[in-house]
Amino acid sequence: MMYELTLIALGLPLATAAASLAARRAGLVKVLNIAGSLLTCGAAFALTAGVLRDGPFAYKWVYLDALSGLLLVVVGLLTFTATLFSLSYMDEEVAEGRVRPGLLPRYYALLQLFAFTMLAVLTVENLGLMWVGVEATTLASTLLVAFYFNRPALEAAWKYVMVCNVGILFALLGTILLYYAQLSAGDGGAALSLAALAGASGRLDPFLVKLAFVFILIGYGTKAGLAPMHTWLPDAHSQAPSPVSGLLSGALLSCALYVLIRNLGVVTAVLGGGFAQAGLLLFGLLSVAVAVPFMLVQHDIKRLLAYSSVEHVGIVSFGLGIGTPLALYGAAFHILNHAVAKSALFYLAGIISQRYGTKQVMRIRGLLAAMPATGAMFLTAVLAIVGTPPLNVFFSKFAIVAAAFAAGRPVLGALLLLLLAGVFAGMMYYTTRMVFGAAPAGAAAGRTGACGLAAVALSLLWVAGTGLYLPPWLDGLLTKAAAQIFAATGGL
Repeated sequence: MMYELTLIALGLPLATAAASLAARRAGLVKVLNIAGSLLTCGAAFALTAGVLRDGPFAYKWVYLDALSGLLLVVVGLLTFTATLFSLSYMDEEVAEGRVRPGLLPRYYALLQLFAFTMLAVLTVENLGLMWVGVEATTLASTLLVAFYFNRPALEAAWKYVMVCNVGILFALLGTILLYYAQLSAGDGGAALSLAALAGASGRLDPFLVKLAFVFILIGYGTKAGLAPMHTWLPDAHSQAPSPVSGLLSGALLSCALYVLIRNLGVVTAVLGGGFAQAGLLLFGLLSVAVAVPFMLVQHDIKRLLAYSSVEHVGIVSFGLGIGTPLALYGAAFHILNHAVAKSALFYLAGIISQRYGTKQVMRIRGLLAAMPATGAMFLTAVLAIVGTPPLNVFFSKFAIVAAAFAAGRPVLGALLLLLLAGVFAGMMYYTTRMVFGAAPAGAAAGRTGACGLAAVALSLLWVAGTGLYLPPWLDGLLTKAAAQIFAATGGL
């Protein structure tokens, strides 16, 4: 049943994409996409429930466990909210003349194709197929980044393709080196299978594995947005349609981290945790440190949020580098928390830029006065993403920082806290300027679509709800995912 459900989960977005291109009426395209994304979300949650109920599932090319279940929740939920938000957002883009009506079927088809590629990454058992899936996410999302086909969008898409493809080539080289190590160990029957690599870990050449990990960390770290390989991220996030920005930041970066974790399990089984731990801690702290000054000088609201994504990917990498059960629980929880909160922020940035006619932070004033509901939600989302209690991001950040001190790394923990304080100062400085005060004349003209507000409200309900109360099923999923990472990595 799990195998058939996996095929359904993968087939739904493909079928929705094909139906979107075939449909001729805009209303039908919308109905098809909201129904398809809701079914895809349901299938993703059903797969996760099956894993929680029955444990890991492996059959043919499919492998599912608590870790993949956690990411399926992320991709399923964000696919639904991004599609729901798109209904209002793209209607406004058409009304303002920024998008031709005839392009809407193409937009929705690409959105569903993007969702398919991410689901494929999370359901395959083979590291080689995971690499293919990650490359496919680039191809699908590039056309979404370039969707407006103006000069800034095309430049951002070109940069996205070039930087990510260089990174993915590094990841390919690392994957090839792992395969060569597997062949040299006399185990070439199931090439790059996670189970086969785990069984052959005692015979793999440590030097080859160490060299492979360097390329893999740089390669998938590029896709995840770790500094200094993050340079594609601010441009792509700022130029893509806001629903796509939410998917890029919340879902795509999470999928890249997922593949990095899968490779990490193979590497640490051969080398132990020290080598991988040093790399993860280095890139994690560097990402947070790089994000701070860029966030303090940003003038574009979406670029500001993009650098915030670099920071949060760094926090997850730091948690993986600490490697204790508490740190891994915090890292798993933070992947989920950041995905939902940051996607909501990008949706809100889209609403604000449409109503104010600009993405420039200095020209956005008086959100609470001009758009009370949107302003209140934006303030809530920012408070969440900077780690304000009792919203859920606080608890995952706290778990990671506490784990650093508990693991005997107080200097690293204190350094992370100091950097997070800088992020808090930068984000709140710009947020208070945008939210409070009097709105400029003519700002916030028009009405915000109900579907857009519903998508944001659903995301913020999740952010606030899981901060105040963590459902037993979600706590169990996070605990099992953290335990599987800990067991696979030997505790780093």
